[in-house]
Amino acid sequence: QSDRPPSRRPVPTAQRRPTDRAMAAAASAAAALPGDVERAEGKGWPSAREVLVNTEDSRAALAVSPSPTPENPALEDALPPVRSLLIPMSCMFQGYAAYVVLQRFLKAELAHTSEEKAAFTAATTLMHWGKLVSRVGHDAFFACLSTRQRVLVAMVLTLLAVIVPPIFVYRLQVDWMGIAFFHFGLLGIGVGVFEATFLSVISPLGKLTKAWAIMGSPLGLAVVDIICQLLHSKQVLDMSPEYFYWYIAVCIPFGMFVFSRHAPQEGGTVHAQAHIAKSLMEARTWLPAMVPFFVAKIVGSFVMENTSGWFYVYNGAKVPFFSPSATTSLIDPDIYFVCIYIAVLLGDGISRRVVYFFTLSSLTSNVAVLSTAVLCSIVGFYLESFAVAAVTLVAAFLAFWGNGLGYAVAAKYVDRWVPREHSRAVYSLWCMSGDLGGIVGAGAVLWVNSVFCKSHYIYECVAQLS
Repeated sequence: QSDRPPSRRPVPTAQRRPTDRAMAAAASAAAALPGDVERAEGKGWPSAREVLVNTEDSRAALAVSPSPTPENPALEDALPPVRSLLIPMSCMFQGYAAYVVLQRFLKAELAHTSEEKAAFTAATTLMHWGKLVSRVGHDAFFACLSTRQRVLVAMVLTLLAVIVPPIFVYRLQVDWMGIAFFHFGLLGIGVGVFEATFLSVISPLGKLTKAWAIMGSPLGLAVVDIICQLLHSKQVLDMSPEYFYWYIAVCIPFGMFVFSRHAPQEGGTVHAQAHIAKSLMEARTWLPAMVPFFVAKIVGSFVMENTSGWFYVYNGAKVPFFSPSATTSLIDPDIYFVCIYIAVLLGDGISRRVVYFFTLSSLTSNVAVLSTAVLCSIVGFYLESFAVAAVTLVAAFLAFWGNGLGYAVAAKYVDRWVPREHSRAVYSLWCMSGDLGGIVGAGAVLWVNSVFCKSHYIYECVAQLS
């Protein structure tokens, strides 16, 4: 990149005249939280002021001034956050939770023999393969659609995937294993297309909006992981998992409505994204600096994929809290998993916001945070190997603190330093690197579980894992 910002179209005069309301909105946002206004040196990407936003505050803020230059990035940083965009992200990651948490309920309905269990495990891998292919495949399959339209298509695909189990398995009592393959494959495609395109679409709204939006991921997972897990507990309501699928299915259309109303509209240069082939041809402008982010994403995703091992380790009628061999200090499994996912929510959620309180104005500072994130993930993963319920709570917090930290610093870096026209492609490839880590992690699940469960006890590692 040159030191001089790329040329851009003149801003209409009407957009150059900030109103008192607009100036107040920008000033208020700039003073909202410590670290919200970032002074950075070097090269950044210009912001198009032609973008149209439905919300009045965002429209006013975007009219405050012409596009910020690399020497004055605070203008874009001062845009007021569109907090409602947390909702679409949250709704979609509730759909992702259908894979993370609800798969064990679906497995109980469809897989009874060892052959069926093996087939079901194979079906779950389609979640990862679907994500992997669709991360970049949307540039081929949905080439005629804008980035914004791809977000909505992805949400529709996820909705279709989510309603398959409650209709065919729980209502119609169909036990055909093909349902699992269709469900997880379509779910992977929907989530795979959504994440990168959504992050790219909302980037022009500034870092405060992005900081809120990315917290929708752990929040959405937590709603299903915590609340639904609690409702399923025999000590609470013993609710059927069918209702959890229907709940997610209702949320996704609401997320689509919020996205349609508050995300940037088509127009200007905001959605002028390069095809991934062109972005790869110009990789010298962004790839070298992104390598550490890809590596951190792979490590974090590998660790996350193996957190489902909790269900294999603590698979008895009760969970011994202080020692695998203990027969006292026992906890109901559903209650214990609720505690685990509270630790996950706190680690993953808080760390995503923390990054936006710091000025990361160089690649060195970004890599330092990435190194911390990777270290947290590795230490958390190691602590899980002790197979002690109390220690696993700490392990969950650390592992997902690393995941959230790595996610936020990558999102912040892409929005600040990657050329705007390559934003969608870079987000897609970054997400795809995480899928590679997830696939490797999924392949290692049985081995990891065997390491965690070297011995079998009354309440822990009860049966031989398969």
